[in-house]
Amino acid sequence: MRTIEGLDTLCAARLIRALDLAIVDGNLWLNKKMRIFKSILASLSLLLMMTGAASAAVESRKVDEISMFNWEDLMARLDFYAIELQKAPASSGYIIVYDGRLSRRGEAQAWTTCIKNYLVERRGMDASRIKVMNGGYREKITVEMWLALPADSPPKATPTIKPKDVKYRKGSLKKKNWRSLCNI
Repeated sequence: MRTIEGLDTLCAARLIRALDLAIVDGNLWLNKKMRIFKSILASLSLLLMMTGAASAAVESRKVDEISMFNWEDLMARLDFYAIELQKAPASSGYIIVYDGRLSRRGEAQAWTTCIKNYLVERRGMDASRIKVMNGGYREKITVEMWLALPADSPPKATPTIKPKDVKYRKGSLKKKNWRSLCNI
């Protein structure tokens, strides 16, 4: 029969072999291979943490999206969006307007002007915090509203229809008629 002391010695020996430890001058030391492995593992862990933090910081947040709307519906959504912008004073607002497959020439440009004017003139937002851009074409005219911190990258437009597939309705929306579109 083994004594308790013998059992402890046996367990310690197995542990030393399992962890690839060496005993030098009565002290336990990590084997050179184990030290290299430990350094690599620590470096990879640090790299993963930094990559995760960086990727979280570069994403903008979509607040709302609306398709097939009239001016009153869009104003209600813009009011909500303005409140979100006011809650985040360090953020910038990005609005992407997509023209529809069947729309009039100049319609997306008219909506971008209406939206920016509404937010600045009626809601009192700082014009430098709001960027409005044309996103290309989608099946129906669509407006996306985004928030982004200064360190974030601006949202990317995601058109779903190629310009060659767009069929314009008869007539165009001239600059002098934009105000009638959004009742400003």
